[in-house]
Amino acid sequence: IHRDLKPENLIFDNEGYIMLTDFGISKNVNKNNSQDTSGTPGYMAPEVMCGLNHTEAVDYYAVGVMLYEFMFGFRPYNGKNRREIKEKLMSKQVRIK
Repeated sequence: IHRDLKPENLIFDNEGYIMLTDFGISKNVNKNNSQDTSGTPGYMAPEVMCGLNHTEAVDYYAVGVMLYEFMFGFRPYNGKNRREIKEKLMSKQVRIK
């Protein structure tokens, strides 16, 4: 899991292909990783923000946030700090009964 996908960690090579950088906090998938809450808050999946176990799906979530940002010019959840971003993210989650 890369765990810190964001525009700043994407670069283009001299042929125009996108390359990933900054693998400093990446890890192999571990079933009990609820304590691993590293990353940039605006791109973190809800399960990471809430301290739950997570898989590589958190990277797909970050790609979705980046696509949203590329299309609209801002992230879907903004805030001044991690707490504000988490509150906005959690208030818009779909709840299935």
